Amino acid sequence: MKILLLGGTGTLSSEVLKCSILHRYSVSILNRGKNNVNVDKDVSVYISDLRFPKTVDAVLSKETFDVIVDFYSRTKENISSLFPILSKRCTQYIFISSACVYCHNNEATEALTEKCGKPNKLWNYSIKKYEAEQQLIEMSKRCDCYYTIVRPYITYNNERIPWGIAPAYRFHRTIIERIKSGKPMFVWNGGTNYCTLTYSEDFAKALVGLFLNPKATNEDFHITSDYCYQWKDVLFTIYEELKIKPNFVDLPTSLIIKYLPEYKNELIGDRSLNAIFNNQKIKEAVPEVCFQTSLNEGIRRVIAYYETLSTFNYDFRYDARIDRMLSKCGEKGLHFIPYTNSTIHAKKTYLIYRYLPLRMANKLNEYIS
Repeated sequence: MKILLLGGTGTLSSEVLKCSILHRYSVSILNRGKNNVNVDKDVSVYISDLRFPKTVDAVLSKETFDVIVDFYSRTKENISSLFPILSKRCTQYIFISSACVYCHNNEATEALTEKCGKPNKLWNYSIKKYEAEQQLIEMSKRCDCYYTIVRPYITYNNERIPWGIAPAYRFHRTIIERIKSGKPMFVWNGGTNYCTLTYSEDFAKALVGLFLNPKATNEDFHITSDYCYQWKDVLFTIYEELKIKPNFVDLPTSLIIKYLPEYKNELIGDRSLNAIFNNQKIKEAVPEVCFQTSLNEGIRRVIAYYETLSTFNYDFRYDARIDRMLSKCGEKGLHFIPYTNSTIHAKKTYLIYRYLPLRMANKLNEYIS
């Protein structure tokens, strides 16, 4: 089976790549080529910018595939430009959407199904993903390939701690060092909202099970773990696996939005809502699906990964913004801490975002960078 992944190096796509190789599929990836250093030597790599469909068409030439998995598209415009070029090259087109498209709230604990109302109008990201789904469904009526829509929820791998308001991807060592240094973390609304966290390896096994699966023809699925947790339990687990006494501040959503406005839509439109899922549909299509990685095991793997990693990347903007918020909420003594092997620029970044409003900090940081 020939597979093309649009992406191939992210949290989800890298695991789907590995899983596809284990199935002995012929795998190719298409991306801009910036993070391909660790890609398996047997993978065919196409370098192109997906924002420019004509270059994608030229790079792929006459190549065809059984399955194309689109980890890239976020909007109906993305689908409109890419699908006409790629649909003629495959039998099955899998679009990675998001389970955030479902309408849900902060009170109901009933499990969400694929038939739930859509879109979630509290978050623009969810609206755009749903519009992309609808565009794909409409355009697929005029081509020979069929679509499959897949909706992950919050996923994580060894590089990513599944915390609701987190640092930039690949900079999650920041949370570990922050906790180790004694700085407090935070939780919203008592940490009582339910979330579902899926280890990316478990997600990948289920997704690969949909490749050329007759039950996936023009269908939609969410792929989410059987494990769900309250957010406070996620934080307790991180502290437990680090063997450190919990130290966090409970804040109302309104205060977090006031001091961290950049997270407003994400927090209101998802993280402060309950997200529990019914996985019957994916399990009927892929009976061997098993979400076997518990949160404790997953966090243990993340910590072990960072303990052996020789590079030390930190998001001091995130660290400073959290300190700024907590200090305005009454926490004392929060200041710059030079985490292990942090660079000489770390303190400068921290001070800019610790003491200046976000817009001003962004402008100054851009000016001096």
